[in-house]
Amino acid sequence: MTKVLKGKKDFIYFVIGLSIIIIFPVMLISIVGIHRNSRQMQERNLEYWRVIVQDIIYDMDKAIKEYDNLSMTALLQEELLSILYRQDFDQVEYTEAVSWLEQQLTVELFLNHSLVSSFRVLGNNGFYYTSDRSIQRDETIVLTKSVEKSGKISVFMPSADQNGAEGSFVTIGRYIYSYKDLSPLGYFLMSIKPTELDRIWANKDLDSIRVLVLDENGDVVYGSREEGWEKEKLYGFMTQEADSFLGPREAGEWMYVYEKSDYTGWTAVVAVPREVYHTSVWSLNRTFLVAGTIAVLLASALAYFLIRSVYVTQLENQKNETQRSRAEMKALQTQINPHFLYNTLGAVNMYSVMEDTEAVQEITDALSKMFRYAVQNPMVPVGIGEEVGHVVNYLKIQKYRQGELPKLEIFTEEAENASVLRLCLQPIVENIFKHAFAEGIRPEHYIRIRAFREGERLLVDVTDNGRGPSMDVDDMEYVTDGEQNGRGIGLSNVHRRLKLAFGEAYGLRISGRVGKGMTIRICQPWQVIEKNETGGIPKWKN
Repeated sequence: MTKVLKGKKDFIYFVIGLSIIIIFPVMLISIVGIHRNSRQMQERNLEYWRVIVQDIIYDMDKAIKEYDNLSMTALLQEELLSILYRQDFDQVEYTEAVSWLEQQLTVELFLNHSLVSSFRVLGNNGFYYTSDRSIQRDETIVLTKSVEKSGKISVFMPSADQNGAEGSFVTIGRYIYSYKDLSPLGYFLMSIKPTELDRIWANKDLDSIRVLVLDENGDVVYGSREEGWEKEKLYGFMTQEADSFLGPREAGEWMYVYEKSDYTGWTAVVAVPREVYHTSVWSLNRTFLVAGTIAVLLASALAYFLIRSVYVTQLENQKNETQRSRAEMKALQTQINPHFLYNTLGAVNMYSVMEDTEAVQEITDALSKMFRYAVQNPMVPVGIGEEVGHVVNYLKIQKYRQGELPKLEIFTEEAENASVLRLCLQPIVENIFKHAFAEGIRPEHYIRIRAFREGERLLVDVTDNGRGPSMDVDDMEYVTDGEQNGRGIGLSNVHRRLKLAFGEAYGLRISGRVGKGMTIRICQPWQVIEKNETGGIPKWKN
């Protein structure tokens, strides 16, 4: 019996000693692995939530811009401006004005978008019209006091605390200026059903987290805040354009990830509870402890296998999910203007009918090259020759659409080995066709592209001699809300990408004189690539 007991004790001592020898290095490896991989996991999670916030901002701005552009359609109506120019109305004139608004403008707005609920016009001359008879003039006057007179849109979102007509609709307001002489004329307000904006969050994975949207005053536009600290002090902590921070312990230690929109001024916030951003870490810790216990019996190799299978797999999944979200955002940013595609396909169809096979071949070849070029990463610089080649392909298509083109002058010899951001020149040239030569192309018209070095910067000037801006403009930074002054969303995207790629010191600059043309300058750091990668500068014949 003694020998038996002694044998059991020896076995126990052996097991304890073996456990200590094995479990100590295993636990040491586990602790180091937990610390390192937990930090990486938290960084991946934070990056994923930032992508969600950026995606919400992008979709929200896109939805508001659609209706802003619809409001601009109304404000360009000559008859509407004529009504607001009048100083006095007799009964007949007033009746005619109301009749036009009811029959022409109302139908045009409602047919353009079925979710438009109503619109109102309040002129500085005293004229007032509403397509919704339940909205009184006094209600409209109160609302217009919050409309900015800078030309920027003002958006009024429904709130759970609001009652009445304004509490049920999203209202977009704009101060009206005459596009002819910039005379202030009054206010235009358009209401849409709030269900239209619900689609912004319909395709987002928002399980276990909360989404808030706050206006410029910190009031809730979407979602609801917790009582206490979050309701009273949350907005005061959002001092940057985009950041993240941890809330106080007494408020539950929520993680807040936010970003402010340059377009609306609103702030999108993702609030992540402690149990979510700590769950993966603590669950993995427990897994490591279990793996360590098993390793006492199955050796360190099995423990290492469990570490790899648990941590590496989850980290890789997080990485893949983040890369997928980024790829979706880039895909949205690199879409070609569908109107240009439709018009080009229309031109191909026309020349096919006319059996001009050479023209069809040139159009389809240029279009395929444009698509092949455009679908690549827009944040990767390319040789100046490749970018000019993309412009040449665009002009080949424009030649068949327009019938005649302005003279194209290219001066890039000073920067033939320089690199530029992909898809930055063609939107500028397209903008020239839309605005500088909107009234037709004459023989003396030209587009000049000149690239040169200035210190440590690459400057690319795109100059035209079209109708120029509405007023003289000296050298100034491009305004990112260019959609309101008619310069188009394409330039805003180029300006924003330049800043994202190279920093706030870079972007687009503009200058011009009325009736004498305009210059849009690309400003970025001087970067050189190998000459055999530039592809050379394509030749162009008008």
